[in-house]
Amino acid sequence: MLLAVTLLLTSLVQKNTGFNDHTFRGAVFEYAPSVLNRTKVVSRAEALKYMRGNLLKYKEIAEEASRKLVDIIVFPEDGITHYWHTRQSARSYLEFIPDPKKEKWNSCNDPHRYPNTEVQHFLSCLAKNNSLYLVANIGDVQPCNHNSTSKTCPSDGHFQYNTDVVYDGNGMLIAKYHKINLFHEHMYDPSTSKEVVHFQTPFGTFAVFTCFDVMFRNPTEILLREQGIRNVVFPTGWMDVLPFLAAIEFHSAVAAGFGVNYLAANLHIPEYRFQGSGIYSPNGALAYYYNSTVSSKGKLLIADVPILDNHPPYLPNQNRPVPNGMMDHNIRNPPSFRAVTNRDFYNYVALDKATDHVRVCHNKLCCIAYYTTTKNFTELFALAAYDGLHSSYYIQVCGIVKCKTYNRSSCGEGSKTSTTFFSHLSIQGTFTTDFVFPEILLYGNGSFQLSPPGNWSYNSKMLQAPKGFDKPLVTFSMFSRDYSRDRIRTVDILG
Repeated sequence: MLLAVTLLLTSLVQKNTGFNDHTFRGAVFEYAPSVLNRTKVVSRAEALKYMRGNLLKYKEIAEEASRKLVDIIVFPEDGITHYWHTRQSARSYLEFIPDPKKEKWNSCNDPHRYPNTEVQHFLSCLAKNNSLYLVANIGDVQPCNHNSTSKTCPSDGHFQYNTDVVYDGNGMLIAKYHKINLFHEHMYDPSTSKEVVHFQTPFGTFAVFTCFDVMFRNPTEILLREQGIRNVVFPTGWMDVLPFLAAIEFHSAVAAGFGVNYLAANLHIPEYRFQGSGIYSPNGALAYYYNSTVSSKGKLLIADVPILDNHPPYLPNQNRPVPNGMMDHNIRNPPSFRAVTNRDFYNYVALDKATDHVRVCHNKLCCIAYYTTTKNFTELFALAAYDGLHSSYYIQVCGIVKCKTYNRSSCGEGSKTSTTFFSHLSIQGTFTTDFVFPEILLYGNGSFQLSPPGNWSYNSKMLQAPKGFDKPLVTFSMFSRDYSRDRIRTVDILG
């Protein structure tokens, strides 16, 4: 039986809007899709039966969001189809998605224009019947001819793309985005057009990209700096990589570093480190969720988000002056040590005094930290510096981190707990780029926490918390990207 017959979507009375002159109401849903044998090749009917279970949960969440006057909702990457299929097993879960720039299609009103598009029909009706913008992630299949002169067409005669789709409140497909930067996704082809995508709403322009894309100039810098877009919808299946790339830590930092609103919806599969979603503004987290409990099925987050005016295109100044005080001879230079951090060797210096000014350098990057703890250290903390390529992309990092154990070699592994309070913190670095993202990760109630807006300040030269935090510290860092020094990618690897 066709999926459309079983949808049972009830038309709703047009709801009041959640946005006004100053804010819109955004939502993200962290979700644990039902278990699936990802390598088994199944029929289209079997694939639809599996996806229907996830879509019915989306329906429940979309209806709740509508009752709460949400204007736009974001669902996670792979939340409908599950993740890491083989190319062959993924095929039955994919649908042909037309290009909304070339034709207008409201699948809820016109479900039979294209065959085998039941998932798109469902999503279109969800958006229409709940009068909200809806962003979801599915798979797009596009035919090609591998016998022609084209050298890019796969041997099976079609492209398979990791795809974000966007529907407006009438159910119209208004945008689709093919993921450019894949991460071990052998069932998909990277975007052949490398095209960046954004869409318009009454409450702002939104960039759309997916997971690993955030690490690269295309699409992130192009959309947020060169085109000046101030809002991001971000379906993701993000695996925490400590100490600097936990989901809530890094995504909130990107929002602050680029000065944008950032709606990040993650998978919830903590046994594989998929966890952490949030709605972030340039000044900090408006709502976030981080729960390592496997039994949790995820969370709907809702927040009123400030409406930001688009800023003019911006290109960073690569000739940055050295921050004031960086070469102060009164700053201590303790003996440094190396520790493997996400497969790279970082330089560290141990923090062994309750109050200190210390410096550590790596290649051309020097980092200094000014800090005061509430009492002498009983846990090992260190100041890190790294300046170099990680795989294909160039990063510079300065950060105070809680080491996993008392062994210095563990500092690069990061820690999931902390009992150490700081009453003052500031860090600076001789970064070569303006793309610097401020990261603050705390510990409380058995889980990672973020600092509320207003407890810290940041510019591209300094991150500081003059009064410290009311929770123990895990990481206090600045993570930067120098896109101009990237290497052409030959592999997809983050950690």
